[in-house]
Amino acid sequence: MSDAPLLVSSDIPSSSLIIDVSVVQVGGGPLVVCADRNDVVWTWDPLRDVWQKRPLAYGFAEDPLAAKYPDADNELESVTAAVSGGRVLLAAGGHEQGCALWDLDSGELLRGAMYEDPYVGAMTTVRGEERPRFVTGSFDAGVLVWGASPDAPPVQLPDSDIHGICTIAAARVSGRTLVAAGGSDVGVWDLTRNEMLASFYPDHGGISAIGLSRIADRPVVVAAADVDPGELYVWGLPGDDGDEDGEVGEVGEPLYGPITGHEGGISALDTTMVDDRPFAVTGGTDATVRVWDLGKGAVVGAPLLGHRGNVAVVRTAVLRGREVAVSAGEDGVIRVWDLAGLVP
Repeated sequence: MSDAPLLVSSDIPSSSLIIDVSVVQVGGGPLVVCADRNDVVWTWDPLRDVWQKRPLAYGFAEDPLAAKYPDADNELESVTAAVSGGRVLLAAGGHEQGCALWDLDSGELLRGAMYEDPYVGAMTTVRGEERPRFVTGSFDAGVLVWGASPDAPPVQLPDSDIHGICTIAAARVSGRTLVAAGGSDVGVWDLTRNEMLASFYPDHGGISAIGLSRIADRPVVVAAADVDPGELYVWGLPGDDGDEDGEVGEVGEPLYGPITGHEGGISALDTTMVDDRPFAVTGGTDATVRVWDLGKGAVVGAPLLGHRGNVAVVRTAVLRGREVAVSAGEDGVIRVWDLAGLVP
């Protein structure tokens, strides 16, 4: 197909591959924050095509045991960023490191990780909130919600002991702050009420990627099953009044499908609204990016081509006032796709 939806692409100036990406709006445009396989954090300004390496203080600096390892480096597999008080805050961690918080520009450690902290399987920023909060999921310690204050301890969500959490999403949806985590199954929480709303199970396989959206003002959770070819599920969530039925169907039952489109598995997912219509964007092991109309339960157009190898991360953002998708693959390239131009 034509590469017309591709707005810009750029190679990370690193010998290592991109493993995670976060996007924040800074100075009127998006700033893309990347972690590579060498545990190095980079930023990319897509408007100017400028990359910058971001050295970070060691995340265990305040832990007494850290003095025994003066040459130790961060081990970061997951990153997420938010803007607070005019500066960009970076929360990051990994399979051997708990969640720590930095000032991205200076690299100053604002809140260090402790060795007893749970390691990070996935993390995200709560989308749509004015005050930044970060959510982490671990392999064996459930879901934790962290504030931007270095002194505030995290809050553990109830009944969040989902085995093997590897993907997480958090957002304001229809006036409610929701968290969804995926591993062996899916759990969804109302963060304001600090209660679990629902749990879901795909027909087979675990969950490889997850997102939150709304259809007809009803919140839904979107999840990719870890099967080949990948399957996309959309489940309705209870309404704010506890009603479990509505225009999006009964809680516990998928709205449709599951729906398929990739030739391989789905490795990445994010959601967005275009002209007030809900869409998902996925990346696959088949080296393609696909767009899905969640209201219709159907894939939109042909696959977006260009990546070489697995598409590891997909994030949605706004560039020059247009909804875009940012994808990063094992080829070390970030690509920005025009979503508004793809939606019929």
